[in-house]
Amino acid sequence: MPFVTCLCGKQLDGADAEALNDAFWSHTETAHPDVKVSDAKRADVKAAILRTGGWNGKPAELAEPVEIRPLARATRDDYLRFFDGAFPDNPVWASCYCLSYHLQPTPGEIFDERPAAQNRAERAEMIDRGEASGVMAYSGGRVVGWCNASPRTVLPVLDQFPEFAAHDPDTSAAIVCFVIAPQYRGQGLARRLLDGACDMFRERGFTTMYGYPPKQASTAAGSYHGKLSMYLDAGFEETGAATSRYAVVRKSLA
Repeated sequence: MPFVTCLCGKQLDGADAEALNDAFWSHTETAHPDVKVSDAKRADVKAAILRTGGWNGKPAELAEPVEIRPLARATRDDYLRFFDGAFPDNPVWASCYCLSYHLQPTPGEIFDERPAAQNRAERAEMIDRGEASGVMAYSGGRVVGWCNASPRTVLPVLDQFPEFAAHDPDTSAAIVCFVIAPQYRGQGLARRLLDGACDMFRERGFTTMYGYPPKQASTAAGSYHGKLSMYLDAGFEETGAATSRYAVVRKSLA
């Protein structure tokens, strides 16, 4: 039976998409009564659930070789198509389109309340202007995973945290998000994307790559920055800076 997952980690199942939507909001109202949800956000979450129908929980083997490609204008539609259906198990994040880290924090503006259509359109425009960066994993002609790896100077949200400061921001890049299609998780795609991101920025002349993995993640969604063990296995080192929730890792690309 298909299911969706609350950010608290609770799995909620239903016979069809409408039942999944009902189960999701029944759980939210019962288990999280203090969470205030706007009508617009509620509509976006419902649209995501109806669009994907939830996830059946069945893993799938990658049938074709994996190719890592940089995001570019020519692959914009592939990117948008992937994100249109990237969160069958986690509909709360379906409206982001991996835009949030690129926006200047604005007092009084809550990113989670921005409409999905607005985020999708702004992200498409960024790609068309050549201002979006990252790598995608392709298999069988379609995108199965994504890594947001961007120049450190275009990730203003990170500047809110002194611990995330880069000593060489003009020549540094940072990884802020991995999204793997749920049926293909656990097959090494995140590591392939991590290596591909480092290769891409090395070729572009950057000298350092940063990452911000959680110290502990209670849910799979909580590991969207990537796991600390993966970074360490890939040659990253902890910098000694950290927040209560996140470690800071760094790798030389020289």
